[in-house]
Amino acid sequence: MPPTLRAPLPTSTRAPVASTSARARSRARVNALDVGAFALSGGIAACASHSLSVPLDVIKTRLQCEKFDDATVLGVGAAIVRREGVGALTAGWESTFFGYGAQGALKYGGFEFLKRCASASAGGDQSALGLLALVACAASAEVVGSAVLTPLEQIRIKTVSDSRYAGDSFAAAARRFASEPNGGLSSVASNLPVVYAKMLPYTAVQLVSYDVFNRTLASMSLDSATTRPAAALAAGVLASLASQPGDTLLSATNAGRCVIVGDDEDTTASPRPRRSPLDVAIELGPVGLMTGWRARIAHVTLIVFAQLLVYDAVKDVLASPR
Repeated sequence: MPPTLRAPLPTSTRAPVASTSARARSRARVNALDVGAFALSGGIAACASHSLSVPLDVIKTRLQCEKFDDATVLGVGAAIVRREGVGALTAGWESTFFGYGAQGALKYGGFEFLKRCASASAGGDQSALGLLALVACAASAEVVGSAVLTPLEQIRIKTVSDSRYAGDSFAAAARRFASEPNGGLSSVASNLPVVYAKMLPYTAVQLVSYDVFNRTLASMSLDSATTRPAAALAAGVLASLASQPGDTLLSATNAGRCVIVGDDEDTTASPRPRRSPLDVAIELGPVGLMTGWRARIAHVTLIVFAQLLVYDAVKDVLASPR
């Protein structure tokens, strides 16, 4: 008797739908966790790198706001220590610590989040993102980060360059800044364009060049132990030069005093009236806006190099594997 043939049972589609839905929810959770890990990694990296380079930042800011006989990094540093003690080279470290910690978290977290949004609309391949898309992602993230950074960066510059803030703790400097009649918190909005003039080129060039250099070097089958330091070094140099005019404009606009330091002259002028960024830019001119670029290129390259390597190291530990 021939065996009875049975029709195959219909396959239920309910389980795959549920499975697909679960996988989608899982991917969403993983992506949210990853963005949080990127933000935490960026906050740690920015906070550490900027805080460690505070002495160079003090020298750079003072060089932009004052005149020294010996305008080299070592000469300015020695003049500051001779006049004010070693502690003067750590001025403004609290503002740097908190300001750049928050800005780094928003910058890196926002950049990675926006890259993923852009790549999702382009089919999910991040390597397919063009240069303009990467620049837009980096600049958009920095718009938010700089809005948080601006009041703290203003306090840092006041602490370094304004004699009225000398010796103030972070809390005292913040109170003094908030109570200034023609500045303080009311000046934050007016300072945002100046901060953006510095930070948007800085962040866009830093993140995009690092991303592009890493991709290019990786395509040559080089190990990440080689590609990451090389890409970070190049990104630091380019970011420093791109943001130099904005950095000088920010320091000159927010400076509170003008000091001439020399062997035969040692004067401190009364606080200068606040000038508009446009007036300062016209007065300085293209050459003046590049004042201190030699000191700053060492300062920024050190920051970016350390920041990107720390960011990648922490991110590798915190972010889930792809």
